Amino acid sequence: MRYHSTRRAIALLVLVGLLAACGGTSGQPGAEQAATPAAGATTPAVGATAPAAAATAPAGGAAGPKLNSNVAGTVEFWHFWSSPVRRNAIRRIIALCAQQLPNIKVNETPKPFGDIWTANVAAVSAGSGMPDVIVEDRPQLAQRAADGIDQSLQDLAERDGIDGAQFWPFTWQQTLYENKTYGIPYETDVVVLYWNKNAFKEAGLDPEKPPKTWDEVQQYADKLDKKNASGGYDRIGFFPLIRAGAETWGYTNGVEWIGKDGKPQINTPQAAETVSWIKQWIDRYGGWPKVQEFRSQFAAPPQDEFMSGKVAMIADINGYASFLNFFRPKVPTANGESANLDWGVSDLPYKTAKGSTSGGFALSVPTGAKNKDAAWEFIKCATGQQAQASWARDTYAMPANQQAANDPVLLADPSWKFFVDAMSYSSGGTFYPAYPNWKEQLEQRYEKVWSGALAPQQALDEAQKAVEQGGNP
Repeated sequence: MRYHSTRRAIALLVLVGLLAACGGTSGQPGAEQAATPAAGATTPAVGATAPAAAATAPAGGAAGPKLNSNVAGTVEFWHFWSSPVRRNAIRRIIALCAQQLPNIKVNETPKPFGDIWTANVAAVSAGSGMPDVIVEDRPQLAQRAADGIDQSLQDLAERDGIDGAQFWPFTWQQTLYENKTYGIPYETDVVVLYWNKNAFKEAGLDPEKPPKTWDEVQQYADKLDKKNASGGYDRIGFFPLIRAGAETWGYTNGVEWIGKDGKPQINTPQAAETVSWIKQWIDRYGGWPKVQEFRSQFAAPPQDEFMSGKVAMIADINGYASFLNFFRPKVPTANGESANLDWGVSDLPYKTAKGSTSGGFALSVPTGAKNKDAAWEFIKCATGQQAQASWARDTYAMPANQQAANDPVLLADPSWKFFVDAMSYSSGGTFYPAYPNWKEQLEQRYEKVWSGALAPQQALDEAQKAVEQGGNP
């Protein structure tokens, strides 16, 4: 994927977007974006059974819901976008909305990622000090609703004709609790494959032909791996646990982590096969301690696994492209010199079908907030097409608003079109409020599988039982 067309417009777009992404990647997971698994609700099960996203914008009015410029008030807005570019990006949206809502003043306050929600829970519990609008972790939103942390926006959404049609389907479904929305989708992402074309050329592979299947990615890695004299690796071809996990890879093998009955099905043959496939990669590179030792040498971009040239193929979210364009890293060549990293993006290698995961955020109104009407007008504006396109141009995050995702300036970059198309098969993931111990039980056992202490099927069987016992269906 190269950014060689419409150079001036795209260069500016991407430079700003990459800087923006430097505030954190919604991928795996960072401070300002998060590729956390998506939420379910007590309505239809989300995640594995969530409907596929549309690849193009829906029909309908481009202007979005009508704003009421007569509403007045001050909105206290909490977010976690403190990097220079993302802070400027959200301020730009606030300024844009101020033009359309002249009687509303928005005070934006950045909070540390993670702490923002703890502080909000404490404020709601105390009955004071909560913001009027907060950026919620959308995968967790149904749980926040069940706990009474956020208030329903359903009546306002129905009044103003917001029914989710303008958003990627799973992003809207994740906001629902008991068939009511508790937040309006703001941004999302999609996990894809990045590959190093320089390494492909050096290994005798076609640099324009990435692997499509699990078998192919192994064959490619056979040629891309470079061992050193000490028995370690100067470069590995691929490792599935770099910024992705078993859940994401399960979708490439037809795994439905949540059944159509809304109950977990962690220990299916396909899930066990996926975990076994990941364990094979760990064994390939010398076992879990050796893998951890190899990975310990890396840091944040541009000193990460891919930009250093030490891992030829990785899975990451669309926003990672912004880092690559911003840093424009150099990688070592066979003759001991260095060259600009040439890279591309493609679908994740799959066993049965294309698959991926998406996370992201929503704008919500905490329970007890004093200025709900003004907060609602700001939320409508910030999640509308114009503001969402502005956000995506600045940050290169995928807007939750589909019309904004199909913004012509963004689509001038061929890679952006690929990201939008990839949304058509991405899943919201498997967070499910009825089974709050889901992730904990799985992660405990994955660690034992990777170290060889548990067989994949045994680990998943144990996790299935523990999740069922700890659930509240």
